[in-house]
Amino acid sequence: MNPLAVIVDAVLNASRWLRNLLVGLARAPAYVVVEIAGSLPERRQRPRGLWGWLQHRIPARQASLEEWRERFRLLAADARIEGVILMIGDLQAGMAALESLRQSLEAFRASGKRLIAYLVTSSLHTYYLASAAERLIAPESAELTVHGLRLEATFLRSALDQLGILPQFHHIAEYKSAANRFLYPTMPEPQREMLTALLESMFEEIVAAIATARQVPTEAVQRAIDQGILSAAEARDRRLLDTVAFMDQLPSMLSTTGHPVSIQPWNQGRRYIRSPYRWRSLERQTIAVVQLLGTIVPGESHDLPLPLPFVGQQLAGHETITRALRRADRVLRVKAIIFHVDSPGGSAVASDLIWREVARIQEKKPVVIFMGNVAASGGYYVTCGARHIVAGATTLTGPLGVIAGKVHLQGLFEKLGVHREILARGATASMPSAFAPYTEAEWVILRSWMEEIYLRFKARVAAGRKLSMEAVESIARGRVWTGRQALNHGLVDELGDFETAVKKAKDLAGIPAKAAVSVITMRPPRAIAVPSGPSARWDLGLWTALRLLNEHALVLMPCEPFP
Repeated sequence: MNPLAVIVDAVLNASRWLRNLLVGLARAPAYVVVEIAGSLPERRQRPRGLWGWLQHRIPARQASLEEWRERFRLLAADARIEGVILMIGDLQAGMAALESLRQSLEAFRASGKRLIAYLVTSSLHTYYLASAAERLIAPESAELTVHGLRLEATFLRSALDQLGILPQFHHIAEYKSAANRFLYPTMPEPQREMLTALLESMFEEIVAAIATARQVPTEAVQRAIDQGILSAAEARDRRLLDTVAFMDQLPSMLSTTGHPVSIQPWNQGRRYIRSPYRWRSLERQTIAVVQLLGTIVPGESHDLPLPLPFVGQQLAGHETITRALRRADRVLRVKAIIFHVDSPGGSAVASDLIWREVARIQEKKPVVIFMGNVAASGGYYVTCGARHIVAGATTLTGPLGVIAGKVHLQGLFEKLGVHREILARGATASMPSAFAPYTEAEWVILRSWMEEIYLRFKARVAAGRKLSMEAVESIARGRVWTGRQALNHGLVDELGDFETAVKKAKDLAGIPAKAAVSVITMRPPRAIAVPSGPSARWDLGLWTALRLLNEHALVLMPCEPFP
């Protein structure tokens, strides 16, 4: 026990006690308005450096799912708060994040508090989230555009042929589609089959959730989605809305005494919410969270100023991730690790090195995987050695496959009047060059090497998931699955959200389910000097991204936008 830490906790709790005493004397609002918007990252984002600190202080900063869970718990625990009015702004979150937040809203309702959703505009994703409320209200002029799901994929082969650019890629197997946009003029049938199945699975999840919440047949929900645009009155007639009213009518409408209730936004109402007491200095055990967010690359993690094709914006370096895992392994009071993965994959080598670290640590400490919106290809590779895998029903996961190749640019340069010659020694010296096509011998070498990587990938999955190689092959071949489909195929153990992963981690660590345990995000110890200024960090990030694009083989899912 650290005496200084105990003193700090005592001082903080004394200040909270005084604050709670004063708050208890004040008149709290009956309802608190919360507006949810943004990308909904899973964990609270800590500022880095002065610029990060300034960004962190901006009032409009997007809250994380971790913060929303804390807020709903505080509101549920305060007896003076009757309920929450939910408003939804511009959402850029993935389906698994919305699914997780929806479960938090349902948990808030289960506490006995009221949850009212007020919709001014609504997409299908917005409505899916809002349908968790007991009562849905919208003004007469509300725009309810509940169009269905769609996925748009662009194919460049015809344009590349006209430019004299020859894409030379090989993929294992037929469903591995990351390079299809370059290889084909239209969508190949295996890709169409896979994406159609994904859309149907996600659509069924959304429709079933809405139908259950609104207590209407699934066919009625589908008919409303097929119509796409609904007025508030029509949505009410279809039982998708309860009341048509303006916001200023809510105080009287929600009253049970005849007197208008008080309603305040969260930024004001939070001042009346009691703060919880914490004695972290007395805790002897904790759960660590290590995050892998973005495309997996060799080296260190970086954030790029703008997203790059094939790469994205967040780069998860294997050295950064493994240092964080080792730090969590070394800390004695960390009894279990939650490895949060939200990644489309990336480097085959970097993925294998992270996999090894997870497999090594889980022999000593339980490692529970929590999959975010995407844990695919290399993002699945790094998880398959863990003790337990939790995914959302709409998480995109799999696909077990490999792509490799390059783009041959000699034809384009000749069209531009540029002649480039290569002098080489060694039979395969020109194999990495963008100005020399693969020879037949080089194709044989490349494909043989890819088969070896694919076989290793399947072996890792077979050993970790306790499946036969034949069973793994039947669900591999580069195919992407939703979390629910993956559960049926044995690729994941349980459907749920981050709270589900915490419960499982406590169980595996032998921690009582009701024990108060801190869940901390484990930051990696710094291994190299931090470059001076953001431009230097961006330069390093761009260099890392180029290293990834120059790798011969990738375990990567296409970065197409998905509804």
